[in-house]
Amino acid sequence: MKHTKIDNISLLLLLFIFLLSSLFYYLYSVEKSIQNYALNHNNVIQLQLLDKELNNFSISLNRFSDYDRVNYTTDQFAQTLVALKKNLLQNCPEHQYLQKKLKNIENYFQEKKENIEYFKSLNSSLISGSHFLFDLQTTISEDKNISLSSKNLINEALFYILRYTTSEYIDKSYVLKKLQEVKKLSSSNHEVFIKNFYIQSMIMLKTVTSLKKVSLAIRNSKLYSSLYQLNKVLDKMYNKNLFVQKIIALLFFVFTIIILIVLIITHLHSLKNEKELYAFKYAVEHSDNTIMITDPSKKITFVNDVFEKTTGYTKEEVLGKNPNILKSEQHNEAFYREFNETLNRGEKWEGELINKRKDGTFFYEKASIVPVFLNKKLISYLAIKLDITEYIEQNMKLAQAASVFENTEEAIIIADADAKVTSVNAAFTDIYGYTLEDIEGKSLEILHSQMQNITFYQNMWDQLNQKGLWRGKLINKTKYGEYIPVWSTIKKISDKFGETVNYTAIQTDLRELESSQAKADYLAYHDPLTGLYNRINFEEYLSHALFVAKRNANILAVLFIDLDRFKIINDTLGHDIGDEVLITVATRLKSALRESDFISRWGGDEFVVILENLSATSEAAIIATSIIDILREPMNIKSHHLITTASIGIALYPENGEDVNTLIKHADSAMYLAKDMGKNNFRYYTKELSKEIQNKLDIDIALHHAIKKNEIYLRFQPQYNLQTKEIISVEALARWENEQLGSIPPDKFIPIAEDNGTIIPLGYFIFEEACKAYKKMQNSGLKLEQVAINVSSIQFKDTHLLETFASIAKRHDILPSEIEIEITEHFIMEHTLANTTMLQNFRDYGFKISIDDFGTGYSSMSYLKKLPVDTIKIDKSFIDDIADGSSDNAIIEAIIALSKTLGYNIVAEGIETQKQEDFLRHTACDIGQGYLFSKPVSIDEIIQRFHS
Repeated sequence: MKHTKIDNISLLLLLFIFLLSSLFYYLYSVEKSIQNYALNHNNVIQLQLLDKELNNFSISLNRFSDYDRVNYTTDQFAQTLVALKKNLLQNCPEHQYLQKKLKNIENYFQEKKENIEYFKSLNSSLISGSHFLFDLQTTISEDKNISLSSKNLINEALFYILRYTTSEYIDKSYVLKKLQEVKKLSSSNHEVFIKNFYIQSMIMLKTVTSLKKVSLAIRNSKLYSSLYQLNKVLDKMYNKNLFVQKIIALLFFVFTIIILIVLIITHLHSLKNEKELYAFKYAVEHSDNTIMITDPSKKITFVNDVFEKTTGYTKEEVLGKNPNILKSEQHNEAFYREFNETLNRGEKWEGELINKRKDGTFFYEKASIVPVFLNKKLISYLAIKLDITEYIEQNMKLAQAASVFENTEEAIIIADADAKVTSVNAAFTDIYGYTLEDIEGKSLEILHSQMQNITFYQNMWDQLNQKGLWRGKLINKTKYGEYIPVWSTIKKISDKFGETVNYTAIQTDLRELESSQAKADYLAYHDPLTGLYNRINFEEYLSHALFVAKRNANILAVLFIDLDRFKIINDTLGHDIGDEVLITVATRLKSALRESDFISRWGGDEFVVILENLSATSEAAIIATSIIDILREPMNIKSHHLITTASIGIALYPENGEDVNTLIKHADSAMYLAKDMGKNNFRYYTKELSKEIQNKLDIDIALHHAIKKNEIYLRFQPQYNLQTKEIISVEALARWENEQLGSIPPDKFIPIAEDNGTIIPLGYFIFEEACKAYKKMQNSGLKLEQVAINVSSIQFKDTHLLETFASIAKRHDILPSEIEIEITEHFIMEHTLANTTMLQNFRDYGFKISIDDFGTGYSSMSYLKKLPVDTIKIDKSFIDDIADGSSDNAIIEAIIALSKTLGYNIVAEGIETQKQEDFLRHTACDIGQGYLFSKPVSIDEIIQRFHS
């Protein structure tokens, strides 16, 4: 009965879901029907409006109409009619009346379209005829041979012809009468102009008459009334369908409610049975043991929380699976065969299992598995298991400790509280020759060699008893009288009451170690890879060399050598190739230097050389040049043809320093200058270099506190329309004023901020302040399209950049489309998928992207068209060189032309002269920026100057 109830509930639930799904589907179809009606209704209304617009066109007889607009309206009417017809035929394919109406509308539209084309032809003829008539009237008026009365008659006739074209109240017969008078006049005077005037007037009168007829035909078309009737039919169909749909939806809803009520009643009956099972379930789920239940086919149907904690599997991962997922393969097949045979006989199985967790680690369980029968039928297996991993591992650790004790190479001695030997390991016997039987119960004084006096041993025992630990070197004597050095660690073991229980001693035989001391001494002062001296030896030697140079008044030079691009070789080809390169470099350095010169390797790809007894400072340059030449020669290493170069910094004694640290520091600084100057060269240290480095260091330190001290502020430079001279946007420019350093320009502090990481908080500060200022400009009534904000390429490495920018813009109530993010051309040239995706994400969010200083790099327009960019800013260096016949003029013109073809906006920055501005305006550049219009100023000055 229980299973029947469960089946009934499932069946009712499925029926309820089916009805509810059907109801939602039907409501969805009703919604689609409503949308379809709305679409058809809107299309009919649109057709009526377009018909009115076509009628309005036919009213203007003598004015030149916008034929493109008329053609566009006609095309719109045709497209809308096609869409309406397609939709109606698709949804009402058998509705003959609708099809008939649509056919009539198509015919009326075709008729009206033909009349409109005829009207346009007549209208064009009328306009051209009017111009010709006016020209004749002008000629007649200026002809001195024609009498004044004749001229008045011509003017009067022209007036009535024009009135007839614009008014319905002028009688055509009256116009004809006037024209007959003109005809008589032309016959009597034999004037060609008057005769032509009469002929052209008659043609124009005929054209006007035809125009009025076709205009009336257009306005009296049955197209509008047919559309109105079609709309009424659609409304009637919609109201009828809507009533039927409401009735059907109500029936669905009623049946669904009935099923829901039956389902609730059935569920209430099942709650009673669930309460009876709750107590058993609670006991199982909260047991400290692992509980697992399987069905007769041994598929898991239940596990408790302890199972999840023990195995690492979740309930969802194991339900329906065989318990073999825990199988570790640590038991043989006979074990599992006996295990399964016991359960198949319907008997309980007990024993220990080695199972495997989800992460692959093993654990141990004491298990009891019982078959569960109901009415003599197997319904499940119940497994109750206890995790005994900790117990097993403790036993294993004890066994391991015993194994280590016996197999370690160090001698281990265990003594009691009286320092009498209780145990020794095999290594002790190997080192000293004594077995446990030889020395058990004896004092360790048996090992004393008398090479260390009684005071030594008294100090050892004092330290051991006070600190519980002693380490040191002992000279002991073996059973055979041999003296051996050992490094001994002796520890006192105390109980919880502080009483001594045991002493343990671990002793390492130092004989082999001391025999290799010479090698250790060598390694302490030499580089193990190249065999050159190391840094410790270098500093000791340089200290001595400086003493000698000072005494003898000699010149000494320190050369700091760093390999260029060595990291690329090391990372791409492997450290084994890199090591071979370093060995080759060391060999080449030896060949390039004198035997008296000191060469050392400091690690990595850094080598430092000491040149003594120089006759002149220029001698260091000759040697540095020789080193550069020999190092850049190709190397053939393991089938690789490699080329590496070096950058060298030179510091001289006594000119650049008189102590070890100063000379090394100055040589290092000169080396970095050589790298900055393009690598593969050398540079001497100068005081100016030291000042520059110190200045960079001062800026670096001050930058960390600049925002907190409110030293960073913004200035705004207007960007203006080159054609109208109206301001359209501003660029936010960061400025820094420090109490000690003064005013630091952005090109000085921004690169340092990028190097030391302060560009991230600085960038967010600038973005926030720019948004705040832009909002203030808007609130003041200043009409601006956007604010341009420079963003460093380093900032794009922050994964939260877009999220933070969007949050700041939202906080200040600014749309992303009002913010243009300026990036450098260098960032664009690093065209990676990550960069492109990042820029596209900003574009998708609404931000605009601008490339600053365009033209200073090596990017191309074909390259840029693949990127999500809105604006190109032509670099100031091009603008500065604008001149008659300058090649930069052609470059600027090409950039502007190509940018416009690709759909980019163009900004020319750095406009300082009227000549530059005139050239840019002539080349159709969109936007200008520079001192000619305005230098960067404060927000208040922007508002004051440009508010109006």
